[in-house]
Amino acid sequence: MITLEKAALLAAIKKVLPGVEKGKTTIDGADQLLFTGTHVYSHNGLVAVAAPCDTQGQAFSVKGMDFFNWVSRINDLMLVLDITDTKVVLKGGRNKTSMKLMDPASIQAYVEALGAGSLEFTILPEGFKDAATICMLEGNLTPLKGVAVGPHGDHAAVFSTDSDRICLHDLAGSMPTFWVDDGIFLDAFKVGDPTGFCLNGPWIHFLYADGTIFSAQVKECSSYPFSTCTGFVDGISTATVKASGRLPKDIGDAVSRVAILAGGDGSGASLVKMTFRKDELELHAEKDGGDATETIPWDVPLEEDPGDVCVYVTIRFLTGAANKTMDFSLMSLGDAPFLVFKSGEYVQMVSTSTK
Repeated sequence: MITLEKAALLAAIKKVLPGVEKGKTTIDGADQLLFTGTHVYSHNGLVAVAAPCDTQGQAFSVKGMDFFNWVSRINDLMLVLDITDTKVVLKGGRNKTSMKLMDPASIQAYVEALGAGSLEFTILPEGFKDAATICMLEGNLTPLKGVAVGPHGDHAAVFSTDSDRICLHDLAGSMPTFWVDDGIFLDAFKVGDPTGFCLNGPWIHFLYADGTIFSAQVKECSSYPFSTCTGFVDGISTATVKASGRLPKDIGDAVSRVAILAGGDGSGASLVKMTFRKDELELHAEKDGGDATETIPWDVPLEEDPGDVCVYVTIRFLTGAANKTMDFSLMSLGDAPFLVFKSGEYVQMVSTSTK
């Protein structure tokens, strides 16, 4: 019988939940939590997490979400666990619950095969979490969805792209090339701000200050268009600037109103006409014989007079870029206009339509 502090146990379990399968699974052990006495582990075949967790030397395995839900609902600071050969009896406050122990063989085998405890970690470049977060593209439904790390000159950069957008954030250092889905980073960053990394075969591992290790399978990235992305971004310096400044702070609200009458199928790929004038930005959309127009004065005067330059962008692109950074430049290469959103080491290019 052991007595554990609820807050410490719950905090450890929350860190490993991304590796716990929430519904039905065909992978043995994917829905379990494995306690070893010093750590708690999860492994669902795509994500695995190991976090320090003192269970006073007691090792056992239980259904992960059932155990988490029970612990989180107990209104007591301390919990008592009595572990037998077949079950664990949990006591907290006036509640007493028993749970069947699960066979730990499968999850133990996965954890041992991963070998996270013997990995050699390298310090992550400063600002990696922020760089990966800002490069996640809303509404990316293409085969290129996700976030990649690859070369840009003599250093590494974070990339994301689809058929109309390129995001790139330079990093202050080098990293190996890899590619993961957006959801991987979302889960990894819920754990905290990682301090180290290790790319080992098909797995990327992130280390945290408290010793937690978050591991995820990477995608095959030989076909990722790193050189195409860097070519476009590096070509910005040769483009013609039509207008530059800062988007009005009220543009998000304006877009949400105009979007109601935007053409298209409502998927977020609907087009909005943006007209850049010296004193204002005009948004215009139409659908089924109706239309909506909204003009927004600039919060800061434009540096150049764009001369009523018009471009078409999608709602989701404009909203995504505006939510990340308000600095913009309207540029063109030949007759092809595009928008550039930039902040520090971050660049997003959005192609536009001429209609």
